[in-house]
Amino acid sequence: MQYEEVSWYSERVQRNMRIKIYGHYGAPIIVFPCQDKQSDDFFNNGMIDTLAPFIDEGRIKLFCLDSNDDETVSYSSWDKAHAAYKLEQYHQYVINEVLPFVDFKQQGKSYPYLLGCSMGGSHSANTFYRRPELFSGFLSLSGSFDIARFFGGYFNSDIYNNSPVHYLANMDSNHYYIGEYNKKKTIAVVGQGSYEDLVLYSNYWLRDICANKNINTWIDIRDTNSIHDWWSWKNYIGYYLNILIS
Repeated sequence: MQYEEVSWYSERVQRNMRIKIYGHYGAPIIVFPCQDKQSDDFFNNGMIDTLAPFIDEGRIKLFCLDSNDDETVSYSSWDKAHAAYKLEQYHQYVINEVLPFVDFKQQGKSYPYLLGCSMGGSHSANTFYRRPELFSGFLSLSGSFDIARFFGGYFNSDIYNNSPVHYLANMDSNHYYIGEYNKKKTIAVVGQGSYEDLVLYSNYWLRDICANKNINTWIDIRDTNSIHDWWSWKNYIGYYLNILIS
């Protein structure tokens, strides 16, 4: 399997950010890690091995990102405004730094997909819904779409702009982004097993909003055997990935 690691200092998030790249060819997929994890998250938890057939056959090429969750959704300081600002800066890092890099590596051949588990799924959906014209779609596994819940009651424009259930609920039903959403494949998967209750409610919330706005995101709510853990995500990711990139 072809592997490459790159990094650079991002002025937006004010830290060195790595990208770990797996694969030689295929649909580019930007991968966000779970909460507080980094670009080695998929490798450390066996997801790269799970996806090896897709990678080795040249069907996909993964670009695994670092996070700054320790300064945003996991920030323990009283300064919630700062945490929200850093969350917005992470989004700007992805759009203005990661995306051009992926485009350069792929020679502009195709728009990337977005993928992640847990908090990675949250980032995947949010990044797509904010800029759907730049991506081919997303796959969120056990993501939360109510980012406001991480800020202890504090709420401002930066939180609003990164919380899909809030800004989608207020989107005009004739907004041109809805047409962009529906040109692409968008999938959110969540179970009803252990610890999924932390994110399940926001998947129902998103499902209701999408139905109301005629947004064709497939929100697949699985049974109680699907838990908030790598065992479940590795068990069913291949099924949904086949649908996403077909």
